Amino acid sequence: MFSDRWSLLLLLSGATSLAAPAMAQRTDDNAVSSAEDAFGKSVGDEQIGLYNPTLVRGFSPEAAGNLRIEGMYFDQRGSVTDRLLEGATMRVGISAQGYPFPAPTGIADYALRKAGSEFIASTAITFGPFGGFSAELDLQIPIDGERLGATAGIGIYEDGTTFGASPNYGSYGASFRYQPSKHVSIQPFWGRIDVSDEDVQPLIFTDGSFLPNKYKRSRFFGQKWAENEGRLDTFGVVSKARLGSFDVAAGLFRSESEFAKSHADLLFDTDQQGNVGQRIIVADRGDSSRSTSGELRVLRSYVEGARRHSLIASVRGRSLRRAYGGSALIDLGSSITGAEDFRPEPEVAVGPKTFDRIEQTNFGLGYELRWQNVGELGIGVQNARYSKIVTTPVGALPETRGNPWLFSFNTALYLTDSIAMYGGYTRGLEESDVAPANAINRNEAPPAIRTEQKDIGFRWNVSPNVSLIAGLFDVRKPYFNLDAVSRFRELGEIRHKGAELSVSGEIAPGLRVVAGTVYLDARISGEEVRAGLIGSRPVGGFRLHSIGNLNWTLPWHKALTLTGRFERTSDRVANVQNTLFIPARWVGSLGARYRASIGKTPVLARFNVDNVLNTYGWAVGGSGFFVNNGARRFTFSLAADL
Repeated sequence: MFSDRWSLLLLLSGATSLAAPAMAQRTDDNAVSSAEDAFGKSVGDEQIGLYNPTLVRGFSPEAAGNLRIEGMYFDQRGSVTDRLLEGATMRVGISAQGYPFPAPTGIADYALRKAGSEFIASTAITFGPFGGFSAELDLQIPIDGERLGATAGIGIYEDGTTFGASPNYGSYGASFRYQPSKHVSIQPFWGRIDVSDEDVQPLIFTDGSFLPNKYKRSRFFGQKWAENEGRLDTFGVVSKARLGSFDVAAGLFRSESEFAKSHADLLFDTDQQGNVGQRIIVADRGDSSRSTSGELRVLRSYVEGARRHSLIASVRGRSLRRAYGGSALIDLGSSITGAEDFRPEPEVAVGPKTFDRIEQTNFGLGYELRWQNVGELGIGVQNARYSKIVTTPVGALPETRGNPWLFSFNTALYLTDSIAMYGGYTRGLEESDVAPANAINRNEAPPAIRTEQKDIGFRWNVSPNVSLIAGLFDVRKPYFNLDAVSRFRELGEIRHKGAELSVSGEIAPGLRVVAGTVYLDARISGEEVRAGLIGSRPVGGFRLHSIGNLNWTLPWHKALTLTGRFERTSDRVANVQNTLFIPARWVGSLGARYRASIGKTPVLARFNVDNVLNTYGWAVGGSGFFVNNGARRFTFSLAADL
């Protein structure tokens, strides 16, 4: 890890000085101009939308195992470095139409960086937020024209966090892309994220039905030795080919997460003045999670006049190994929130590990019809074979097995040239969240759960440049949370019904908007609700979430684009009894993008002020802990393509 920031800048400058002028790359990154709807889009380091890989319609595609790389099934165990990715797109509603075997929790589809026929060296440096600093270098290297090329990247980050910590990350990635013809491509890749000095954020648990007391944000009051250190690796290969009348796609991936040490800082029985009754540090050593996953898909299409028929066969699977548990509980006694209360680092003695082994294979058959000027139809059936073996320090638990049939049906009707109706039904087999830090079975992963989703809506192309999407959805899953003795287990069923709206496009020359809102009615049913132990709404649930993003390129000075962003959430349920709520709030951000050229080199400067009004608010986790939001912060970045 670099300790001298200016040495790093010099290194990047030296590396890029060898590059010849080429097409713009990093300076063209813009999530607002790339987004087709408001449901979620990331480009480079920009991310916008109602949803993201950890939140869709109140659930997490990442936790559920609904991630894809170039459309291929991928079981992620640790974050994928941006040095490998062009970005990600959230697939929900009509954007999931025509997507083979959709998933009830939505799909996050990652796109890999791809080399072209010209050499491109893109650099970026960022100052902020919260005093952080980063430097990135990405290369696209043609080796044999457009037939063979490589991408490579490195990023060094000394981050600033909302709670005053300053973790260090190293991010690296490389890939090759071989395309001997326009119908065949093979792309192997490798990426890594190194994590060091990652201080953990204290999690506040109050001793009554009240919100924690306010304290000065951006001040670190965790324990300096309670850090996370580890690495996240992702590597694999994606291949696609047209073989006669068959389209064949295959992806094989390996995802690994290994942490030499990790911690959680839990502040229990916190009163209204910020006094902590009991502060517990949960220390782990040597936790790991490794998964091999992938998919083979064969599609056969034939055309009958205005109709295109496609038959799809798919095999996808994963083999997962996890080691966790044996946590050491360090009791620091009483403490306080928002103020330094540093303690000496104690000796840590962890216990033996628990080992999970999961094997899953899905065999799928599907049919798609695309009828010009009429509509689309998709039908899919999968047979999932699932097994899970857990070996605890005292012996193996009974094996869990499942062999469910999963069905999906979706359709779209083109009512006019500009209006399309859509609808669908999907059943899935997904992962549940793992047990939280304050559970007695911390990090335990329940067996896969059966889920289902119904949705219906329409898309209206208001003009050639503006589209509106509106829909209704109903998602149902088993409900997992802490019971009366703090064991994380299934407590009933959770149902998320709601409506979502998206407007995106260029509403006036130079003025592009991406805006959306989701209304969510989340309800729990089951033994704990019937007994009156918990309320019918989940902790952290909100009824209304709205976002808006605006880019205005000044017509009299097109090099300058003014940007704005806002986010509003209604009140949130803050305790299991549903008697405490976090008040509604909105947060706004302003910024500017300035494009220029130095010689023949395109340069992009960006400046952002987030949380302009310095709004203070709280977020609550599903297990009941509180953390505050980030204070006003400033970010400046400079990117160049050489």
